[in-house]
Amino acid sequence: MAKPRALIVDDVALNVKLLALLMAANGYEIATAESAEAALDVLPTFLPRLLLLDLRLPGMDGLALTRQLRASAEFRDLTIIAVTASAMNGDEAVAIAAGCDAYVTKPVDTRAFPGTVAAVLERRGVR
Repeated sequence: MAKPRALIVDDVALNVKLLALLMAANGYEIATAESAEAALDVLPTFLPRLLLLDLRLPGMDGLALTRQLRASAEFRDLTIIAVTASAMNGDEAVAIAAGCDAYVTKPVDTRAFPGTVAAVLERRGVR
């Protein structure tokens, strides 16, 4: 059985490393991108079931990427979890309105994160 795939999009190498370790330890095959533009290059060939997305990226931000993916026939059903340091009042609502399925603030609680991901996927009916 093939491992489920997750694409991690973050421009901070330490954040990518932490999320990759967490997801790999939970059975995921991982790909990474350090910008939204790089993610758009990776998505068609990697075909993840899950996108872990920083909202503050150089160039196109994570909200714009989410809106673009939701507008595309190929990726509109991709599960997108915003993983971000943006924790001001209203930031979560903005991310959800843009099309994110969930919102997790940094620093990530490493004990809770795998359960959060599993719950989001289950809620969306993704296996």
